Amino acid sequence: MNETKSWLLSLIRAANKETRNSHLLRRAGITAYTTAVRANVFLPPPKVLLNGPGKSGTHLLSDCLSLMPKMMFSGRHFALSDMASNIGAPPDSWPSLDIARLERYLQRCPKGMFVTSHARFHPDFSKLLKVLRFKHLLLLRDPRDVAVSHTFYILQDTLHQHHRYYTDSLKSNEERLMARIRGFGKSEGAENPLPPIGESFGAYLPWLNEPSTLVVRFEDLIGPRGGGDAEEQLDEIERIGSFVERPLSREQASQIARKMYGKGSLTFRKGQSGDWRNHFVDAHKRAFKETAAGELLIELGYEKDANW
Repeated sequence: MNETKSWLLSLIRAANKETRNSHLLRRAGITAYTTAVRANVFLPPPKVLLNGPGKSGTHLLSDCLSLMPKMMFSGRHFALSDMASNIGAPPDSWPSLDIARLERYLQRCPKGMFVTSHARFHPDFSKLLKVLRFKHLLLLRDPRDVAVSHTFYILQDTLHQHHRYYTDSLKSNEERLMARIRGFGKSEGAENPLPPIGESFGAYLPWLNEPSTLVVRFEDLIGPRGGGDAEEQLDEIERIGSFVERPLSREQASQIARKMYGKGSLTFRKGQSGDWRNHFVDAHKRAFKETAAGELLIELGYEKDANW
């Protein structure tokens, strides 16, 4: 089964690399994967939601889960804004979800499989996860690294809704990184607004108060290949395995660590902890500290104070 999962995930990664030029391969990969999913509907529980802000490293945690015994990706991914009752409204203006639609979507995830999502906290969504008995993994990463990763992702992905603004209106990577930190709207000439990094990232923080949520840190999961610690990585893999009811031996955790660092994903650039230091100048630091993102770093434990 692990060989089949590995082959199918490789197919989807190859498809993702071609997304900028053609959607055909991606559709073929997803079709093949969902066909395999339907053939593996007798896995033991639980159902799992893998959630986190965009560019927080969900590809890495997805690989980690997929390599665990009797655990598969369901082929299902969504953003919570897709389930808003007033789709098309600004992200901070929709107060309610189409909860029936979201429930139908999640119910199609079989036991022993996981759904991936970029879903900020919403009380109705939290209640639904409990009703449907989903285990919830929340992946967090240093918001400064998220800002850098997101900047380069937008710049590289020609189909991204902000790509034209980044390439036509912003003339340097310093300007683009500043735009991601401060956010922008139509007054800056952007067709599609983007909230400040502190606002978009901070919308996930209420999940931290949910007892049924396990918080995973990208920095603990990344291991030595991403600038992390090998023992912390194995501890984190074992902790995740216990949470999703797939207890692992140290050797099993080591095997997962060796295999999960996939580099075929369209969203994968460097996967390095602390890469922000290679891109932030003093102006970026000041902007971060002047917005909600500065307090966010302290609240999440990435800094002790504003003296960084």
